Amino acid sequence: MKWTVANALMMTPVGTVLDNRHITIEGDTIASIENGIEKDNLNAEKVIDATGKLIIPGLINAHLHSHDRFDKGRFDNLPLEIWMAAYNPPTSRREWTEEEVYLRTQLNCIELIKSGTTTVIDDVVHHDLTSRDKIDAVFQAYEDAGLRAAVTITFSDRPYHETIPFLDEFLPGTLKDELQSRQQVKPKMVLELWKSYARRWQGRVTFALSPSGPQRSTDAFLKDVWKMAEDFNLWVMIHVLETKVQEITGYLFYNKSLVDYMKSIGILNRRTNLVHCVWVNDRDIALIAEAGANVIHNPVSNLKLGSGIAPVHKLLKAGVNVALGTDNNNANDTANMFEAMKIGALVNKVTHCKYDRWVGAKEVFKMATKGGSRCIGMEDKVGVLEAGKKADFVLINLDSLPFTPRQNILNQLIFCENGQSIDMVVVDGKIIYENGKILTINEEKLKSDVQQAAERLLAKIEKTSKRASEILPYLRKAYDKCLNLAQVKPIA
Repeated sequence: MKWTVANALMMTPVGTVLDNRHITIEGDTIASIENGIEKDNLNAEKVIDATGKLIIPGLINAHLHSHDRFDKGRFDNLPLEIWMAAYNPPTSRREWTEEEVYLRTQLNCIELIKSGTTTVIDDVVHHDLTSRDKIDAVFQAYEDAGLRAAVTITFSDRPYHETIPFLDEFLPGTLKDELQSRQQVKPKMVLELWKSYARRWQGRVTFALSPSGPQRSTDAFLKDVWKMAEDFNLWVMIHVLETKVQEITGYLFYNKSLVDYMKSIGILNRRTNLVHCVWVNDRDIALIAEAGANVIHNPVSNLKLGSGIAPVHKLLKAGVNVALGTDNNNANDTANMFEAMKIGALVNKVTHCKYDRWVGAKEVFKMATKGGSRCIGMEDKVGVLEAGKKADFVLINLDSLPFTPRQNILNQLIFCENGQSIDMVVVDGKIIYENGKILTINEEKLKSDVQQAAERLLAKIEKTSKRASEILPYLRKAYDKCLNLAQVKPIA
């Protein structure tokens, strides 16, 4: 089918707004973008009059963890290392069913679609890598929702107590033995599992790689991951220098920064997506830029977990491609990219007074669109409205309150909008949201199904969370020792 969105205002990658554009879609592709043609003269089977509306590229959420969707709103005032063990202790498993995995993923899909996201990179932690049905449920949820997604099956091969400095020293032998026994799945098996998903999912929903963090995996496994990325044309998501503890970890484990360590073993390249990079130094930034790697900025979760403020201006100035993400459901606690853009455009302003170097609306809009497309090698397909690219876009009603009165549309999009003005969301040339209704998901039934299952879901969370008390005292000691060490001997 050939159809046209006519008379729209259109936003370019640099935030400039162009008048009276007619965007014609054929199949899954933008066939043409024209202006100055009368609506009645457009050659299309269907014409949608978008007078008074703004069309933007679909937003790209470059970092989401959908697996903790049922944990929304549980915590406050906890740093990353403590929070991770508190919400989902490494000594326990939730034992989600296939149906529950599907429900939690589709709940994320609803939130993503309603806030204008058309592409998401979902970094999923599965506690049971032997159950393909549960893993399949995530991929199928995105397929059914009509979203574009790159989905990981996260795995790291070092036992938990060996990934945080001094934890091995404080942890009782019984807990260490239990954590060691949980490493039953071997890297070779995981690589074969990953290969099967890389071969199977190559359409709108694709597969990506995730070894979690450099300090959480062995050199050998990390090298195998990057070799697979080359062999299968994949991209790798890896959490790097998110916290002060992780900065210290690099020097304690490898006698160098984690970024420098990655460079030294050959896993810092154009396929590398470094998630967070809050504590990168100038040398790290230079190495990232030289390698052509991407950085994924998560400003909201960085603030909520007290991780710090990433030096985004320095990264951009060095020529690093920076994307934007929302991160965990209970470390944000939304998947709303409008919120991420607003906070991303605000937070760096408090780091220094040189306002000519502040990150603003124009920069975060690019991060949330074109920047994200590069993280999965799709810069030639999504992130920009151009003829020949995929028809992934969002139509925004400018007669809404965030744009009344209409002044600087880019600034109002970033600082005033939250998704309430969205009229339409299109992915692959298909309308998946229109006039306040998601067309691919029965939202009311889905919410009803979750409400009916709420008692069971919360009971699983409660049961596993009880085990947090066994490990948290030792984890706090390790955390405090790391920070005390940093105060005594500053990290280079």
